[in-house]
Amino acid sequence: MTTFISSIIIFSLVIIIHELGHFWAAKSVGIKVHEFSIGMGPEIKSIQGEETKYSIKLFPIGGYVKMEGEDDDSFSEDSFNSKSVLSRLKVIFMGPLMNFILALIIFVIVIGVYGISGNTIAEVESSLNEYKTGLRPGDKIVKINDEKVKYWEEIQEEISSSSENYQITVERNKELHKYEVDHNYRYMIGISPEIIEDEYTNTVGFIDETMPAYKGGLRSGDKIISINKVKTNNWNETRELINNSSGNKIELEIERDKEILKLEILPIKQVTIGFYTETQKSISDILLGSVYKTTYYINLMFNFIIMLVSGKVGSEAIAGPVGIVNMIGQAASLGFYPLLNLAAFISINLGFVNLLPIPALDGSRILFLLIEKIRGKRIPPDKEGYIHFVGFVLLMALMFFVLYNDIIRILR
Repeated sequence: MTTFISSIIIFSLVIIIHELGHFWAAKSVGIKVHEFSIGMGPEIKSIQGEETKYSIKLFPIGGYVKMEGEDDDSFSEDSFNSKSVLSRLKVIFMGPLMNFILALIIFVIVIGVYGISGNTIAEVESSLNEYKTGLRPGDKIVKINDEKVKYWEEIQEEISSSSENYQITVERNKELHKYEVDHNYRYMIGISPEIIEDEYTNTVGFIDETMPAYKGGLRSGDKIISINKVKTNNWNETRELINNSSGNKIELEIERDKEILKLEILPIKQVTIGFYTETQKSISDILLGSVYKTTYYINLMFNFIIMLVSGKVGSEAIAGPVGIVNMIGQAASLGFYPLLNLAAFISINLGFVNLLPIPALDGSRILFLLIEKIRGKRIPPDKEGYIHFVGFVLLMALMFFVLYNDIIRILR
């Protein structure tokens, strides 16, 4: 039930904000709006306003604002077609922009309540290379590999992208110290524990679907009983037993729905960082941190598209509505903080994808408007409409393909 309610709230929120962007922009330039719809499919409820019909549809996976002249040849004074290119660009672009603004607002709330991991070291694991090299709690990280860093994501990205070691510059007692740190490596399978009353448990909470644990059959909610026939009583023991595998296949004994199962999983070797940073929530951190997180996730989307086009990731990395609902459920089980972060990411995702120059999406309409601006005349509406229709059909085909993959992934 928690997953269902959380999914409805998040899907509805990001869609409403997106469509409100189009709606407000259309009204501001004098375009008549016939219908403002949230959801797709059969109509559940509708209210007829003075000019606009407001409706809710059965499936909360989309929405639309039906404007006068947007998809036909109407050139009346209050039609989409009669407005200038800049006015039409404003109407189309405002939807994705509102998704980015929503993410920004969510991050302001998240950082204001929970803070953001900054660049002051809170704890250093004494057994790892960072401590042996000389890093200590209280050190303020200024640079990683000569790149200035302020937040944990920047630190993590710079360290992970370096080869065998990295250089770190810290400020200690108003003096700068530079260290060269060899990477630590840890074997992992891609799981995080469920947290109950601030305690890490042996029950799987979040699971990365691109990592060995998921591919090996492990699922959120599974309780880990033993690894290689060694009983594990807490998360630290579980993590160490996985790490001590040295990359060899491990046998997990788990409990799922009161049934005992055995799984074989091959851990992978990954760089691990031997320190944690303090949480910050000053006014500047709330403002700058929210902007940073929003741009950070937008950049992640750019990198994902590049990897998708280049073949570095496959179609299994794409999640549709069912896959997103599954992720929302996992995030909800971990608490309000990861759920809010996921909501912000979904909003950014919706805004970013809509700006791609794919027929039937906002990005394609923006592209046609830019071409019109350059040419000085509009592409015939029937030809543009045909292209958008073909794009819509292809998008529906892609949606069904992704939906099929989501279902198969969950069943596995």
